[in-house]
Amino acid sequence: MLSLLRIQNLALVEDLSVPLEDGFTVLTGETGAGKSLLVDALSPLVGGRGDGGLVRSGAERAVVEGVVEGAFEGWSAFLEGKGLPLEQPVVLRREVGAQGRSRAWINGAPCNLGDLKEAGRLWMRLTSQHDHQSLLSEERHLALLDEALGLRPDLSALAEAVREAEAALKARRRSESERESRLEWLAEQLQDFDKLAPKPGEWAQLRAEREPLRHAAQLDQAFREGAEGFHEGVPSLQRAHRALLKTSAVLPEFQPHLDRLRSALLELEDLEILTQEQALHWSKAGTERIEAVEARLAMYEKLARRHHCEPEELADQARLLREEQRNLLAGDSSLQELERQLARAVEAYRQAAEALHERRAAWIPKLEKEIHARLQTLGMKGARLQARLSLALEPASPVVHAGQNVKVSSIGFSALALWIEPNPGEGFRPLAKIASGGELSRVMLAFLGAGMALSEDKKSPNEMHEGGLTLVLDEVDAGIGGETALAVGDAVRGLGGRHQVLAVTHLAQVAAKATHHGQLSKGTSKGRTRSELAWLQNDERIRELARLLSGHPDGAEAQSHARSLLGSS
Repeated sequence: MLSLLRIQNLALVEDLSVPLEDGFTVLTGETGAGKSLLVDALSPLVGGRGDGGLVRSGAERAVVEGVVEGAFEGWSAFLEGKGLPLEQPVVLRREVGAQGRSRAWINGAPCNLGDLKEAGRLWMRLTSQHDHQSLLSEERHLALLDEALGLRPDLSALAEAVREAEAALKARRRSESERESRLEWLAEQLQDFDKLAPKPGEWAQLRAEREPLRHAAQLDQAFREGAEGFHEGVPSLQRAHRALLKTSAVLPEFQPHLDRLRSALLELEDLEILTQEQALHWSKAGTERIEAVEARLAMYEKLARRHHCEPEELADQARLLREEQRNLLAGDSSLQELERQLARAVEAYRQAAEALHERRAAWIPKLEKEIHARLQTLGMKGARLQARLSLALEPASPVVHAGQNVKVSSIGFSALALWIEPNPGEGFRPLAKIASGGELSRVMLAFLGAGMALSEDKKSPNEMHEGGLTLVLDEVDAGIGGETALAVGDAVRGLGGRHQVLAVTHLAQVAAKATHHGQLSKGTSKGRTRSELAWLQNDERIRELARLLSGHPDGAEAQSHARSLLGSS
């Protein structure tokens, strides 16, 4: 579970430490107070994209840090496998710069975003206020199924082997008729690539470097003026220090102040050297580096236009052309051997994808049963959901299953469509065509609950999570109200009985079911707006629930209703 979340310089949040406990914690507050910002802050901790636009105005970077408790084998295996410090609780840290660059650490050791994303599967499930809209897209249904079943399909290596073998065979077949002309063309193209020698990530790096270089003259001038100021001012302070040294023999108690002055002088001398170095750097950059950067960017753009691709794709384009050249030059690789290589790659992928497909099919009935039970308690009595598993077809694919050409991808060749029968006897229809926003929210919540229940089944394929997960729900109760909201509140509280749940809501019926209630508010001080968090108890909580019910926290009728909600919970 997440025991502490600290956020610095993220939008309205200047510096906020949020201690968290197990059970169901709810966050409420006025629109724009920063409720969803707390949820947004968790996304970088699980490898989400770092958005420099969220960095607080005037700050260089935003920092998010989380302390995750729960000593279970999954963490130990992950930390050991990545060569990270074997310490628990685990401390996760992410910094995002105003320009979008980010850095990450786990237990104080640097890591990449892939490591954070992999670690995130061990402790958190993050559901944003727009995730239920993903149910409208059948392309997302398979991912939701895998998430609910705890599956982490990764057939990328096998799929890539099929693609490479197929490309090699195609190149070899092409060579039978046009090998020489193709090789000549490839040689010409690769000459241009050799001149540029594109590197992965270099295009973005050069563009980021170019911006400050455009202001090199101003930077040079500013650092020179700063260096001159230090040069003029530091000697005066040094004279002052020498003069005051004479007092130490008479007034020993003044020595701490002399030490402070000495420390300040050392800092100023370091700053003087730094500004001199920066002035020299930007002086050279203005006349040398900017021309080199602009010239290289122009080469990228010219070659990208020629090959009809984006500049950042040139490194991959060069790799593909070289692979094709090697395949064409490999005269000792017979056509028959390449066909056998493709057949072996296809069969290895097919077997793995088939096993994954069958695993999904085996667990769908249990998932449907769990979802059906939860829909009945969420105000959708009689509703039934079907997860219709099929094959993702791809006519040009070399992989054939059940007599059909199927898709080659890292998640296998399964396809899934969710169908729903809202009321008995109406028949099943695609979920995206008939479900309302409130129904989509409840289906998403039922999915989450069903997935959590299956993950606790020792016979399920899921990993067991000792101590439970941290489940983050950002307004998954959107579009509902009344008795349905009470049912949703009960469902979320049920999840909180097995896992740590952090939920953002505008519904008093849901908020009243929480074990812990936090209120976000924003205020202005010294011309800056800041978000603040307060934990509510007793009368304060009643006033907040009354505000959610009626918009008037002090209304007698609303407060009476709030008390009844708390009493029923």
